[in-house]
Amino acid sequence: MNVLIASDSYKDSLSAFEVGEAARKGILSACPSAYVENSPMADGGEGTLDALLTCLDGEEKEVEVHDPLMNLVVARYVVLNGDTAFIESARSSGLPLVPFEKRDPMKANTYGLGEQIKDAVQNGYRKIVISLGGSATNDGGAGMLQALGWTFYDGDGAELGVEGNPMLHAASFSDRERLPGLEECSFTIASDVTNPFYGEKGAAHIFGRQKGATTEGVLELDAGLVRLASLFKEAYGVDVQKVAGSGAAGGLGGSIVAALNGDLQSGVDTIIELTGLEEKVMESDIVFTGEGSLDQQSLMGKVPVGVARLAKKHGKRVIGLAGRIDTDLAEVNQYLDAVFSIQTECRSLEEALRSEVTSEQIRVTVEQVVRLLKK
Repeated sequence: MNVLIASDSYKDSLSAFEVGEAARKGILSACPSAYVENSPMADGGEGTLDALLTCLDGEEKEVEVHDPLMNLVVARYVVLNGDTAFIESARSSGLPLVPFEKRDPMKANTYGLGEQIKDAVQNGYRKIVISLGGSATNDGGAGMLQALGWTFYDGDGAELGVEGNPMLHAASFSDRERLPGLEECSFTIASDVTNPFYGEKGAAHIFGRQKGATTEGVLELDAGLVRLASLFKEAYGVDVQKVAGSGAAGGLGGSIVAALNGDLQSGVDTIIELTGLEEKVMESDIVFTGEGSLDQQSLMGKVPVGVARLAKKHGKRVIGLAGRIDTDLAEVNQYLDAVFSIQTECRSLEEALRSEVTSEQIRVTVEQVVRLLKK
């Protein structure tokens, strides 16, 4: 029996690799002769870099950059195949970098992501993949562009500084001093978000509050995104509002598309391609996948459905595992043959999220599933 485990992480509990290792123990308990491959997956959000490093021989690079509140931090990115720089935006602009009491997208920016990109370009890398997810920011990518040489001006023509959220006061910009070499680069954006740049389903209204914005702040941020979209259209002829996913990471998706000629792709599909998952699926008999919560949102570009679609393409059985599952799984079961919750008894959320508890529950659940499949 050849078994492939291609799971996402269980947020706040286990990394994708740790999920796979727990499942491996369960499989081998039930079938000691099984060949098991653990191929951690991600969809472009937090943990994507770690998943790639587990599957691929990448060279890690470290660079000192600014976090969302302009404090210095050390961020990593990975060089793949000697020519592709993979940058996880959360390493410089992520919510975990900002203490809960200081979270405020009116004051946060993406300048650090621009510094990561700048370092990669100056080191000669011309293929750049940027994963978007888990950002603390809603600056439409203006901070990132400042770090890459763009200059933003307010309504009086005064140059805006790099502190705070420059988008809120941006009335015009110039890219005359943009970083040399950018025009030689190809930018791929890996994201699981399909939200537009602005509006009721845009970056500010959908994600602003979880980043610390007030009701009034959300409206101000949205107005700023509308203005920035107009500037992008005037300068580059790109209407970012019509680009699905432009609202990812507080509008980073749109700014990379418009100003850097980026290509927005499904995060999970990008990781599937980079890790060579299709070949692994073809060689397997059974595929296990999963994430912390399997629900209707899983249908919107998440790992389990992405992996399941690939498995079904090659006629493989695919099993979903999760910490919690929706009771309405009709749509999910179009892709996954069966879905199992790993919960084995009643526990508080705090206890259930403990890594050792999650790991053991995965092991027990997978062992029982494999025992049944062997019959």
